[in-house]
Amino acid sequence: MDDAAFGAVERAIRGSMTAEQCVRIERLARETVASRALEALIGEKVVDLASSRRCPHCGTVGIVKHGRDENGQQRFRCRLPLGCGRTFNALTNTPLARMRKPEVWLAYAEALGERRSLDWVHEHLGIARLTAWRWRHRLLTPLTNCPAQMLSGIVEADETYFLRSFKGHRGWKRGHPPENRPPRYRGSGAIKRGLSSEQVPVVTALDRAGGVVEAVLDGRREDDIVIALCGSITPGSLICSDGLSAYPKLAELVASEHRTIEPFKPTPEQKAAGLSWRRPGTLTLGRVNGHHAVLKNAINGLFKGVSTRYLPDYLALLRTLRNKPEPVAFLAAIAA
Repeated sequence: MDDAAFGAVERAIRGSMTAEQCVRIERLARETVASRALEALIGEKVVDLASSRRCPHCGTVGIVKHGRDENGQQRFRCRLPLGCGRTFNALTNTPLARMRKPEVWLAYAEALGERRSLDWVHEHLGIARLTAWRWRHRLLTPLTNCPAQMLSGIVEADETYFLRSFKGHRGWKRGHPPENRPPRYRGSGAIKRGLSSEQVPVVTALDRAGGVVEAVLDGRREDDIVIALCGSITPGSLICSDGLSAYPKLAELVASEHRTIEPFKPTPEQKAAGLSWRRPGTLTLGRVNGHHAVLKNAINGLFKGVSTRYLPDYLALLRTLRNKPEPVAFLAAIAA
């Protein structure tokens, strides 16, 4: 489109278009931008696949181009007799494979980054609520397989607990409950007091540079905590934790120093004075405790509670959103 034609369209939008027509133009422009961004993403995948010539099914080197599908995407074929003979495209074996409605992928990734609800996605993007839920877990599952970050410097480590949840499970109605207890409705707490098998521990370690490592554990065993964190802490770091004996063992295993942080209890006189009794530079667990507060607010408030089987997916989403990725970069990381 040349400048004269674009100017005519712009004048028509400003002068004679109704509100309904403006909304339709806006949606069309948004879909066009999304499709162009996806075209660039898929094109990059096609170039990489054509250069490597490696089959994603059997790993044989020697694939050839095999026409295009009804959507115009380039297809490839693994040649016989050396290969498997199967056909595929650039998105095969990625979470985006066989996903319909590519024109709304970018908008959906943006809604996921903004932590929109399934009802909002259904209303604004025209996707069925069940489809939006399935897309969410299809895109979040690869994030849990990303390599853990390496933490260094001052590392704060602690655990937080979530109620074990079987949200959406129909076992109680079908006569095979997943646990030997009555169903727990939203807002109700655990039956047993304190820490028990009804609580799912999530161990967290973070440093001052913004790195975060999290792991959902089966129980509060010391060996599980050590195994979850030992490969993510750089030797020579300073590990700050509470009095749990797993963390000194972890520090010894990764050749680091350990400090036990005792909570400071102010005297009544200090409270009455209204002055800060904290000393600048003192080692605390404030960062990891604040991070746990954010997790609790998001999991129990924003997402209205999640099933324990999907808890690692949502933790991975919250870790990813800390860096505020662009929707295109988000999809590119998932399709890598």
